[in-house]
Amino acid sequence: MKLSVEKFHQELVDAVRQYLPSGDLEIIEMSILRLKVRFYIAVSFFVDIFYAARTQKVSFAVVQKGKRIFGIDNLGDWHSHPFGKTEEHVKIPEQSIESIIIECSRIIKELDKESKTKQNVKNSLV
Repeated sequence: MKLSVEKFHQELVDAVRQYLPSGDLEIIEMSILRLKVRFYIAVSFFVDIFYAARTQKVSFAVVQKGKRIFGIDNLGDWHSHPFGKTEEHVKIPEQSIESIIIECSRIIKELDKESKTKQNVKNSLV
C-alpha cells in the first residue's frame, strides 16, 4: 500500500462514509509523513487508525473499554488480531483500506447485535 498521507486519508474517509456511517472521525495528527485518526462509535468504543507514508506502516485497532478487541496491521508482515483472540497474529494477504473498514464494520455490527440481545434478555426479566 504505497499511498501519500492525503490519498490514504481520502480513501479512509470514503470507506468510513460507506461502511461506518454513524460516528465521528477525529484527526489526531496529519502531516506529510503520517496520519493518526480515531473513529468514535461511542465514548469508550472506537477505531484507532495509523498510517506512516515513508514506511507504509498501517494499523487499525477496534478498541472497546480501553482494550483492543480486533486489529489488522502490517508490522512485519500483514496480519490480523482476531476478534476474541487479539493476542494472536494470523497472517493475511495485504489489505486495502476498504477491506479493513468492512471487517471493522462487521465486528462493530456483531458487538451491537450482541449488546441488543443482552438488553432484550435483561428487559424480559424485569
